[in-house]
Amino acid sequence: MERKSSFFVLIGIVAFLSLALALLAGYIFFVQGGQDGAQKSPDKAVVTPKDKDLMKIKLFDEKTPFNLKSTDPKKISVIVVNVEVSYFAKVKKISDTTAKIEANKSKLQEIVGTYFQSLTLEDVMKSDAKERAREELTKMMNDQLLANENTNSDIVYTVVFDQWFYQ
Repeated sequence: MERKSSFFVLIGIVAFLSLALALLAGYIFFVQGGQDGAQKSPDKAVVTPKDKDLMKIKLFDEKTPFNLKSTDPKKISVIVVNVEVSYFAKVKKISDTTAKIEANKSKLQEIVGTYFQSLTLEDVMKSDAKERAREELTKMMNDQLLANENTNSDIVYTVVFDQWFYQ
């Protein structure tokens, strides 16, 4: 009789452990797996266009100084940059991107000047300042160029700073 009762106790323990393991696996698979999927955004594939798909234009003929916003009225801070814009040669629903850039060149120059005049010397001294400026200027230029266009594609691919000197 003792063998039967210990056998049933052993079967009960195995059944309980199997059920606990199944519930734990379900929790990990459904609950934890669902949270990771919701938090992770799909990775964007970085697509670099071919050289033949890009055109380049210098915004300024030479190195151009811009005053920086000053925190000390006795001190004048300046940044000298030379800006080159890389843009797509062909964009859907825009017949001539070069003509579009040329027609808006003075507005693009104004965007660059206004951008740097809103920065302080401390801002441009940061290690990520050039990359941040590149991203923000690219976005502002695309916003300006596409303001009266009916397309979702950007014209400006990136902004390149040939020179970046501040004091």
